[in-house]
Amino acid sequence: MEKKKVFITGMSGYIGGRLCRELEHTPWCERFYGMDVKPPLAKYDKGEFRKLDINSPELIKWATEIKPDIFIHLAFIVDPIPEEEFMRHVNVDGTRNALAAAAESGARQVLVASSGTAYGAWPDNPPALRETDPIRSNPKFRYSADKGEVETLCQEFMKAHPEAVLSIIRPCVVYGPLVNNYLSDLITGLPLVVALREYDPALQFIHEDDVVGAILMILEKEGRGAYNFAPPDTMTMREVIALSGKRVLYLPDQIARSLIGLSWFLQLPILLVPPAFLDFIRYSWVLDSRRLREELGYTFRYSTRETVEILLRAKRVLV
Repeated sequence: MEKKKVFITGMSGYIGGRLCRELEHTPWCERFYGMDVKPPLAKYDKGEFRKLDINSPELIKWATEIKPDIFIHLAFIVDPIPEEEFMRHVNVDGTRNALAAAAESGARQVLVASSGTAYGAWPDNPPALRETDPIRSNPKFRYSADKGEVETLCQEFMKAHPEAVLSIIRPCVVYGPLVNNYLSDLITGLPLVVALREYDPALQFIHEDDVVGAILMILEKEGRGAYNFAPPDTMTMREVIALSGKRVLYLPDQIARSLIGLSWFLQLPILLVPPAFLDFIRYSWVLDSRRLREELGYTFRYSTRETVEILLRAKRVLV
């Protein structure tokens, strides 16, 4: 594989930082450039960083100067925040600016991080969602809604720039020893776990190393289109809670929704998620990753269960 220059938005983020550490030792990566609103926690011999906002016009200017071979967009707000319009501005308008930078810079490969939540959590979802299934994001859960709009922007980009190889990744819940967000707090953040009495859907968890490994394989094999990121096995919410050994409070759906809604409204430091998030532990949104595994040949290093166990050990919940 010929030497290539890589540009990364969200260089200092959870996955961005992990990816940069791999690119530092990847033979085909000649040099990588990245931006974020905060500096990275590591220094790189191959890497160059600039502090930029994802919506800054300087992003297009800098990317055009670099002329990267590969443009990777990872700059998103993942944790829910009360300022939902600002979150949308970063996630959706920021993607529009990033794709404009990719187009203006002439990047031949473009990879955008979407999410399995873009499919939405609905009672009529198929047993396993494939990349050909429609995007039906949950409009009341901001992150899911944003990813639905991101998917639309990617489709528009593909039509306008057929000469570019555009890849869209749709991960399930990302766990690992370094994760620290509201998704890990669901299990490790409180001494008591709240769960829904009436629902126990199958869930999937992908290790951070597999996210980065799959991204690199897509780049190396120039995979085009959408790819689901999820190990083939699943665990139910009750199985995850049982593995953690935590005490659990099972609540009826409406009571849980009311309590979480009140906590969200008052911004109590308990579990800061909007009540619409409960749909994702109410209904199934299992991802079928056969395209990634069979067409590109990716083999997951960690199963869903192993990924959960690693998180619990890292957070000292499981010995």
